[in-house]
Amino acid sequence: MSHVDPRNPDAIAEKEKFDRLMTAAAVHRRRGDYAEATEAIKQALQIFPDDLDAREFAADMIQAHGDLQKAADHYKAILEIDPERASAETKYAKAILEIAEGKRQRELVAYMLDNPGKMQGQRRNPTIAALLSIAPGFGHIYCGLYAVGMALFGAWILSWMLFFWTLGDSMGVQITQKLTAASTAFACIAAAVHIYALVSAAQQAERINAKNKPAETDPD
Repeated sequence: MSHVDPRNPDAIAEKEKFDRLMTAAAVHRRRGDYAEATEAIKQALQIFPDDLDAREFAADMIQAHGDLQKAADHYKAILEIDPERASAETKYAKAILEIAEGKRQRELVAYMLDNPGKMQGQRRNPTIAALLSIAPGFGHIYCGLYAVGMALFGAWILSWMLFFWTLGDSMGVQITQKLTAASTAFACIAAAVHIYALVSAAQQAERINAKNKPAETDPD
């Protein structure tokens, strides 16, 4: 936390403004309004750029926007200043694990696309197929169904894009205040695609395994 001279009125005013911004940022984050939360934390850091609570909050916003590597770098920098900061340590470890898992999935998909012949006739793990389908379509690519996988992934992305595009113009910051019939329908489509991809990928893996199972021969 940042400390100020209680005898300095300007310093006290700055601290009060900083605290208000930190509170506003937390409220916006709870409501799911990451854009406003990010703006509030940026203003707070302009007042006290070395405050570790503000810096960690900023790293949280960076991670929420999907930049895992940049967020991990910020958590690491915070830990170099305060190695005992358990919250930053936990978030840093989680970010590193997510980065590693994302890299592993990208390498797997790249291998499958570059070596389709080697994937033919091999057994598939249904659990891995389902886990890869956290990104819908990747489980089908793992099973060698490249066209289906890319179609599912494209449909999922398009559904979420249309969801955000059809949100209403409500002044509220909560997502539920901006829902329209169209955006709700697209969210349902995205969810349905996701569920289908998870279930179907595992089923496809089981079918491949059954198809490639060595035929039993009758004893002479």
